[in-house]
Amino acid sequence: MADVRIQDFNENWKPDVNNDFLITFNDGSESKTRLRDAFYSLVPDGAPTHNNVFRGQNLGALNATHIANIQNGSFHDMFIGDYFSINGSNYVIAGINYKRHHGDNMDLGNHLVLMPSDWSKTPTQTLNPDNKTTRYMQDTDTTAGGFAGTKLYKTYLPQIQTKLESDFGNHLINFRTIVSTHVDDSGAPDQAEWRDAKVAIPNEVMIFGSPLNGNNKNGSWYNVGDEDSQLPLMRLNDSERCNNRAGAFWLRDIRSASEFALAYTDGSAGWSGASAAWLGVRAFFLIG
Repeated sequence: MADVRIQDFNENWKPDVNNDFLITFNDGSESKTRLRDAFYSLVPDGAPTHNNVFRGQNLGALNATHIANIQNGSFHDMFIGDYFSINGSNYVIAGINYKRHHGDNMDLGNHLVLMPSDWSKTPTQTLNPDNKTTRYMQDTDTTAGGFAGTKLYKTYLPQIQTKLESDFGNHLINFRTIVSTHVDDSGAPDQAEWRDAKVAIPNEVMIFGSPLNGNNKNGSWYNVGDEDSQLPLMRLNDSERCNNRAGAFWLRDIRSASEFALAYTDGSAGWSGASAAWLGVRAFFLIG
């Protein structure tokens, strides 16, 4: 094709770095492809590669094509930071096959780990702290009974699960996770058990990459369990570790007889008394 200028295609007359086009010519025909699409098409399908690319694209509502590409393990056109928009909530991809082959009595298949963007939404409320009455972890400063004994575990996680079941139906996956059930006299967890779950909250390792403030005197198994590596979302985008400054959120690691670990809005790790009203909840769950 001769004597044709790129500007004659009238593409990108308003420059936009997300919509720059690559024009290709083949004899008498031409075609165009967005540069970003050309780039992502070069990334091989599968969890190992897609777990290491942050994109942040809105995938729209979850559909049959998404589910098929999760279940076949290709994860085609789904990357870390991409998000689904469903019933007024945005759910960001935090990991791909993060818990594959985990669990004491089951073998999970291909899946995505999702987290609500910024705050979990339940049918009746947003788990966003008001610094007055929102005592999501406990009504008093105690860790007796471990994480399993908390108000967050017994009351709020079931509410979040109800919202997720409405949004994802039978694509919300049951998984196994380790939940602390007792603390010793020093406030360190010393008993835990495998339990079924459809939703959970992160530990320090999932957010920061290592144990920091949890009391692991009796072993990290009680606080960390099998979720013992950093979520790709937190590794690839520092802003996610501080919840995009939307607010601090609880972690399930027990620090003492009265305190749990947390993730601050400034990116640092900390702890607080279990009845603190200035902390919110950001859960994680699996779909496939």
